[in-house]
Amino acid sequence: MSLFLCLFSLALYSAGSLAAPSPSQNIILRDLAVPRFFGAAANTTFLFHDVNYTKVIETQFSIFTPENEMKWESIEPEPNGFDFTAADEIVRFAESVNAKVRGHNFMWGNQLPPWVNDTLSATELDRALKNHITTIMDHYRGKLYSWDVINEMISDNTPNETFKDNIWTQKFGEEAMPKALTYARAVDSQPKLYINDYSIEGINSKSDALYSVVSSFLADGVPVDAIGFQCHFTLGQIPDTLQENLQRFADLGLDVAITELDINLMGPSNATALEQQAKDYWTVVNACVQTKRCSVWGVSDDHSWIPNGSVLPWNAEKQPKPAFYAIADAFEGKPEP
Repeated sequence: MSLFLCLFSLALYSAGSLAAPSPSQNIILRDLAVPRFFGAAANTTFLFHDVNYTKVIETQFSIFTPENEMKWESIEPEPNGFDFTAADEIVRFAESVNAKVRGHNFMWGNQLPPWVNDTLSATELDRALKNHITTIMDHYRGKLYSWDVINEMISDNTPNETFKDNIWTQKFGEEAMPKALTYARAVDSQPKLYINDYSIEGINSKSDALYSVVSSFLADGVPVDAIGFQCHFTLGQIPDTLQENLQRFADLGLDVAITELDINLMGPSNATALEQQAKDYWTVVNACVQTKRCSVWGVSDDHSWIPNGSVLPWNAEKQPKPAFYAIADAFEGKPEP
């Protein structure tokens, strides 16, 4: 069975009306999402330091992704010098609210510490990669639901090239992704192993390239369990092939997940824009509901990785925007707002 995780960013809308329902209705999205997950990126900069932020994420979400705390520059800033402090805080918090955690990430061309650079030989980099994955997965053995083993490795210049030109492909070529996935599975057979990327949400040249890569991995026995679709969208631009594309990857026997959803208004946050944003969130969550599980990236507009654009379902005051209610409607099987 194919599972569906949906990781997006939240906004405010009430189906049938822009008037917000009374807080006494006590809408809890993680409960409505069952048996799916509904999640958020968790950031220790705000966790416990912004009371309203903490209240939202401990109440509304059932799975968390550390936003930066498990990226290489944060967790292994010096060779074999691991700092689990911030990541551990998120894992403990998740356990305290009966939520799961997705690890993010192992192989990415960005946010690497200065010592991981092209002066390393292929052998040295290979040794560092294996040690990085092994040490971290051993540390979190039995505590994480899944890992984004691969992040943003498919080229933006498909079909002319398949993989990004970065330190990993420069040293390992086409063996880069299989190396990381194989090392991860050798450490722990339990967590789901993800390939996570952007601009693959609809059927297009980039998603076709990923589909071909993943199909070959499966044929060759390379361990991969799931695909993460980041879903950084602009208002009114949800691909009409989103559901079809998710399904074709699920038909390979993979789990599919919307991992970083946000919808950028790209303009003023007025009633018209918020209504369209709510419809867009409903469309994406409805696609999620048609599969199996959902989880969400980001919480409120003031803590988004996108500083402008009012991209999330809660505003800077942590009040639900129309998209919040649209998400609830989608989980409950109600029609598009």
